[in-house]
Amino acid sequence: MSSSRSSLKRTLSLPIVTLYGLGTIIGAGIYVLIGEVVATSGYLTPAAFLLAAIIAAFSAFSYAELSSRFPLSAGEAIYVERAFGIRALSTTIGLLMVFVGIVASATLVSGFLGYFQYLIPIKEQIPIVLLVVALGGVFHCW
Repeated sequence: MSSSRSSLKRTLSLPIVTLYGLGTIIGAGIYVLIGEVVATSGYLTPAAFLLAAIIAAFSAFSYAELSSRFPLSAGEAIYVERAFGIRALSTTIGLLMVFVGIVASATLVSGFLGYFQYLIPIKEQIPIVLLVVALGGVFHCW
């Protein structure tokens, strides 16, 4: 029996991760939720976006620092395991991050669905299936 260490194959490139991030920010952050922000903030909308940018910058700088200290896959789960040394806690954090991805995807699909149904009144299931298949095809071909 060999004692080789197995690892995950890195298949996400910088362009893919960048496009994913931009798609999430533009799709969910700007086009889907801007009406809600404007309705709540009124004429203070620019200040609300500036405050959100400052908060996001703190998160970005924290992730940049942590990823330079622990350059491994699994992001948050690795950070928690190194900080607290509790494997069960890091597994829980990893699973929670999976759920975050699911919620972000659902938000994007919901926003897309709203726009799609505005243009073409159609049952909800059809555009959802089409969007998921199309995005799966894009990532599969990339």
